[in-house]
Amino acid sequence: MKRILKILIETNLFIALAAVAFMWANILFLHLDTSRLLFLSFQVFFSTWFVYQISRWVYYKKGEYANTEEWVVKWFEKHPKFNLATIIISGAGAFVFSVLLKWKTIGILLFIGGISVLYPFPVLRPFGIQTKLRDFPFIKIFLIAVVWSTASVLLPAVESGINLHERRDVFLLLLSQFVFIFFITLPFDINDAEVDRKTNIKTIASVLGIKASKIICLMSGILYAFLILYLFMIENWRSISNIYLKESTIYFIWLLLILLQAFTFLQSDKVKKWMIKLIYDGSMILYFVILFLTVK
Repeated sequence: MKRILKILIETNLFIALAAVAFMWANILFLHLDTSRLLFLSFQVFFSTWFVYQISRWVYYKKGEYANTEEWVVKWFEKHPKFNLATIIISGAGAFVFSVLLKWKTIGILLFIGGISVLYPFPVLRPFGIQTKLRDFPFIKIFLIAVVWSTASVLLPAVESGINLHERRDVFLLLLSQFVFIFFITLPFDINDAEVDRKTNIKTIASVLGIKASKIICLMSGILYAFLILYLFMIENWRSISNIYLKESTIYFIWLLLILLQAFTFLQSDKVKKWMIKLIYDGSMILYFVILFLTVK
């Protein structure tokens, strides 16, 4: 079982499934029309898979993995043809399902896709700046939060055809999930803090230290708990004649936050990288399960 999980994680199938699950959690939270979102679900799966596969392939080919014993490095060394095939398949799948979406949705995809694909490259080279986008101090975690919150909230809202001017709750959920992604991404930086210091990558954890980063994680989790409670009340008020969110929804989301906080403080700087991916990427799947089981 452990080996299967590690294969799913290191081939990025796990994070691709988590991306779709988290998007559907937000679809349920906003009570969107699900009949139009099948193609988008496939697009998000393949595009997430493609972006993570090609990014890691670029890092591997350029020798940017500091730890050559890392499981993902060994996987690339043992299965180069398989990894190339997954890049081609995921890229083709992302393109095919993209053209089946609305033009407004495609526009948003181009924006977040551009950030994701260009992330490991020196995009400002024409201006004489060789620094890669990911190397700008502290920018990494905020770019990730922007991309993931936009993909999981704004994409389904636009594709479902709702009027964003009439649904201000969409933007509140967008902000809330930005905070949530920040909250579950910071432990990755905590886990990588020592390696990032050696390679001079300036993240919150490598600059401010592990203890300060854990406190920031705690504060962002508390902020998210209040934001999601406020949104929960707004959604029930908006659908007062047909309330679809139960109190158990918010209770279980809070319980998830508490468990993640505990793991962050006790284990995030000690466990192996694949475990960090399992816990925090897996939290997005658990988030969907909570909404699926508690939404009427």
